[in-house]
Amino acid sequence: MKRIIVAATVLFIALLILVYFIFFHTGNQNWILDDIQFKARDGFVLDAYLLRPEVPRRKYPAVACFHQLWGNRDDFLKLFPKLAEAGIVVLAPNFPRQQPTYDPKRISDLRNALDFLESIDYVDGQKLGMVTASFSVETGMTAINQKPNVIASVMISGQILRENSRKRLTHNSNLAIFNIASVHDGSHYMIMKECLARSLNPFSRSFFIEKQEDPFSIQAHGTFAFDEIPDSLDRIQQFFMDVFGISLKNEKLIDKKVLKNTVYITSIDGLPVVATLKLPESPHHPMPIVILYPPQFKSRMYYDKLADRLAENGIAVLAPNTKRTCREPVKLHLCDKEIHGALQYILKDGRFDPSRIALVFPSFYFLIAQQMIENREIPVKMVVMMEAGPKNYGINPRKMDHAGYCFHYLKKPSLGQLKYILLNSL
Repeated sequence: MKRIIVAATVLFIALLILVYFIFFHTGNQNWILDDIQFKARDGFVLDAYLLRPEVPRRKYPAVACFHQLWGNRDDFLKLFPKLAEAGIVVLAPNFPRQQPTYDPKRISDLRNALDFLESIDYVDGQKLGMVTASFSVETGMTAINQKPNVIASVMISGQILRENSRKRLTHNSNLAIFNIASVHDGSHYMIMKECLARSLNPFSRSFFIEKQEDPFSIQAHGTFAFDEIPDSLDRIQQFFMDVFGISLKNEKLIDKKVLKNTVYITSIDGLPVVATLKLPESPHHPMPIVILYPPQFKSRMYYDKLADRLAENGIAVLAPNTKRTCREPVKLHLCDKEIHGALQYILKDGRFDPSRIALVFPSFYFLIAQQMIENREIPVKMVVMMEAGPKNYGINPRKMDHAGYCFHYLKKPSLGQLKYILLNSL
């Protein structure tokens, strides 16, 4: 009898261990992408995506994603499902104080993001990583100089020029690096190779693209590699799994709030561009629609509340992410292709009224807006140009030839005023 009791007890304990392993250790649960805010140490508020388990069951490794100079947090949307599948928490902030200089606030914002990630109670503070791209590669390395618990770093198309950062690679075998670069990146490509040669960590590796067709004319630089070379996403996933000691991947990202109204539109040269498409609850076909481009260093989420108000009043909204730069005359054709792609997306959809389309350009788009308006390139009813940030290229929209468009100019960013204009003009 005692033997039966002992055997039954042992079997019961074994079953408990098995249940714990299946449901608590291996995960097999849903992951959510949240739109959050957190404060830097000086009180400045940063917007971010937080990828997290729906019901935290243990301590999870975590990764901070730092976008490139002219990017934003949407740059990492294609990476989130891969990291969710591996059970990795992710923080991807917008960095509006970003400038093409090594401003101390820019570095401290990155460090504060890592501190915030580490403070989350279900995050394993000894298994932190980061993904950096282009300009954020250097500042990311500077930000982790005093953080030995950051043990994995994906560096895409960047430069590391500071001696302290170079020493971190040469003298610290605790940091594993994964360098991704295209031969088209020039000096970035060479520096990425040199950094890998300096690394002492056995998990360090590289993905150097020696031959690239360059279908989108952006040379697979930075997070554009996710679009041109999808295999890079799987390689990043495997790198973090190896460094963090993750053997299984069976969890999944579920669409809840952030991705509910997300669509992919296509630039006229084929580049996929993520966008928010917000429709009225009871649409009347054909309906008016407004295309909202975000200000510099902001993502499409900047317009979420405005999109809700417009939809409540029967106006649809398409808010594309800023994908390629509009900042240089020699590159305007790239931005031009995305704007025409958004217009084609709308015009091919029978739900929208082609005679009631509005386009909103913040100051970051003034250069391309001036060209498209004066050349009468855009088949829309109304154009709004709104000052939103320091970069307006010295363009005074009031002095432009408005080419017969219904035209409005806002001297400062005001979503309330923008809503009033759109509601009364469409």
